[in-house]
Amino acid sequence: MEYFSQSQEMTTSKYLKAPREKKLFYRASIFYIFALYVMPQYFGIPNPVFDLTIVRIAIIILLVFIAFDYTRLKDFLTLIVQEKMSLVMLPYIIVLLYTMVLRADINALLNPFIEFLEMYLLIYVIKECVPVDKLIKIILVFIYILVLLGFVEMAMKRSPFSYLETIKGVYTGQVIRNGNYRVMSSCVHSIGYGLLLVSAMPFVGIDLNDKSYNALKRPFLLIGIIINIFATGSRSSLGVMLAEVLIMFVLSDKKYIKKNILIVFTSVIAFVVILVPLHGTSIGQYIMLQITSLIDTLFGTELSIKYGADITLEQSADYRKLLQEVFHVSWLNPLLGLGRKRVFSTEVNGLAIDSIDNFYVAEYVRYAYPGMISYIFFLVYMGVSMLKDYIKTRSTIIKMLFIGTVCFCLHLYIADSLQTLKYLYVLYALYICCDKKEYVPESPGRYFKKKKSVF
Repeated sequence: MEYFSQSQEMTTSKYLKAPREKKLFYRASIFYIFALYVMPQYFGIPNPVFDLTIVRIAIIILLVFIAFDYTRLKDFLTLIVQEKMSLVMLPYIIVLLYTMVLRADINALLNPFIEFLEMYLLIYVIKECVPVDKLIKIILVFIYILVLLGFVEMAMKRSPFSYLETIKGVYTGQVIRNGNYRVMSSCVHSIGYGLLLVSAMPFVGIDLNDKSYNALKRPFLLIGIIINIFATGSRSSLGVMLAEVLIMFVLSDKKYIKKNILIVFTSVIAFVVILVPLHGTSIGQYIMLQITSLIDTLFGTELSIKYGADITLEQSADYRKLLQEVFHVSWLNPLLGLGRKRVFSTEVNGLAIDSIDNFYVAEYVRYAYPGMISYIFFLVYMGVSMLKDYIKTRSTIIKMLFIGTVCFCLHLYIADSLQTLKYLYVLYALYICCDKKEYVPESPGRYFKKKKSVF
């Protein structure tokens, strides 16, 4: 962005900053990134009016740095105003505003506003002191930490983050399905952790040194993520994960494809060989339960009942189909949503709908058609922009971010966001700040000889 290059010139001359101030801002930025990506929403300072979560505390610290420095403040406000994405978001923000006023619901605006602020602050931090490559390396460290803690949680049957609970009413406690504990990490629900891992998985394949992409660049981390997704007990996350792994393999650089096919083929055989003797154990039964439950969802079979699936789970796929009928509920206003403080409950075809496991349907309930359509337009705009820029630049980073974005948005079709939109916005912030230099193919050498066509 031009305004950042201009501001940087000003900063190094007329508005020269003290090294100590820069160092403090850098440390505050790292703290903010850590709080944003790793820390749970239930850790912070409780307040009857406005809970100060650890992320919000980090936001306040950064805003203090920005507000009391004219150059920083000018740059930050210019970023918001001049970024094209802001214009695309404007219709959605207008919907948030009138929903807040007409429904007397401050959270209708406040919750999405904070998430957008988190994204813009991250964009500013990347531009100012934590460049894209460095942030990707930091995120990879965080992913390793979360995955390792996931294994600890499997053993403990309790999230290690739960010991940090200081804000009551957010942490949902242990979730058991079919006698098996569901891992949730720092998220408020196991499906939320699945969404986090879906956004994180493409980072496994990035090689920042030679700018290449290989799904098996970090095989142990990939396996760790897959095991953690299995441990969430979420069929929706498992299904999206399998699709995402396939996309990652297909979009890996050509030089890795043959080797990866051989490794995958060998791994599948090894998995089957290991699973056969484990078939009668609790671990084997759990793995088969997840696999057969996914097959049941896709093909309408009942294989998972053999492995102890609850009959109510067999109805969940039909329940998600039933959610489409929410658009025809007569008492919902198609132009004015309920906001966020009202609890939605209705009856369709004689069946009660209390929870909405579809983010887009939930947006309709919260903000009606104007909110749902304007937000979907925002998502489509960002996805199409990524795709166009990838075609233009052949950027490995944009490829990685595009995979994560598409799979995350796909997951939202079969789950609500569960306070995880910040992970999607991390991908957007990296995309906005990454290099978009147009790809120029290498010209053939002086002694290049064109091969004759076999045709």
